[in-house]
Amino acid sequence: MHQLTLARFSALAASLSLALSFTAMHAQAATPGPGLGVVSVLYAGSLVTPMEGPLKAALHERGIEFEGEPGGSKELANLIAAGIRSPDVFISVNPALVKKLGDRVASATTFAGTSLGIAWAPNSKYAALFDGVAKGTTPLEHALETPGLRIGRTDPQLDPKGSYTIEGMTMWLGHDGEARILGADENPSQIFPEQDLLARVDTGQADVGFFYRTEAIARGYTFVSLPGAAALTDRITYTLAIMKAAPHPQAARAFADFVLTGPGRAILEQAGLTYR
Repeated sequence: MHQLTLARFSALAASLSLALSFTAMHAQAATPGPGLGVVSVLYAGSLVTPMEGPLKAALHERGIEFEGEPGGSKELANLIAAGIRSPDVFISVNPALVKKLGDRVASATTFAGTSLGIAWAPNSKYAALFDGVAKGTTPLEHALETPGLRIGRTDPQLDPKGSYTIEGMTMWLGHDGEARILGADENPSQIFPEQDLLARVDTGQADVGFFYRTEAIARGYTFVSLPGAAALTDRITYTLAIMKAAPHPQAARAFADFVLTGPGRAILEQAGLTYR
């Protein structure tokens, strides 16, 4: 009886061991994608909606956990240059900022562009006025001069979009017209952090904002480009840089492939980027 019990116990243990082996194999096979772990990305805040939404979810399905930090491209580049941040990947809306990082960059690709203009949320207090702009019945210049209109834009010292806004408005209306609408370059009543501007328009703290087309489309805003060359379509481009000291180099390369030629491209094109 004792021998029989030992035999059964041995058989049970062997079966359990085999079952655990199959379970482990199944779990390993079921792991999505290459299981590359974390990729840390500092990126232009204009990409926050697609990056933290569909792109992050798609990467997760492939076994890559996206840890992103949005912000003004110049501010982020300064953090990298000072050694305060050490990301795997940096996406800048100004290629010159990547170039200034010098030998900190392993490789860089300028991959897409967009245009500059005005955008507003459906619940904006001035939505009807600016809908007239979108339809061509109200001049944009007149709408922007509306008394009490709260305009949002980013800091030209920290974010390329802030400096592009001043450049585009000056190109369109001249220095006097630009100053009449924007005031001082760093007008505190208009300037918000890059990563906060969308939320300020969402909540009505700003009635309209200066945005890239990709931000407006991704957020569901109505967008009107600045007229002609003032939209700076030939100037506003996104550059993806893999950092030489990337903590997760394999994940960095996989992320770059995903964005440049993989499924991430369709996600960002749907969000309004124009790939080159």
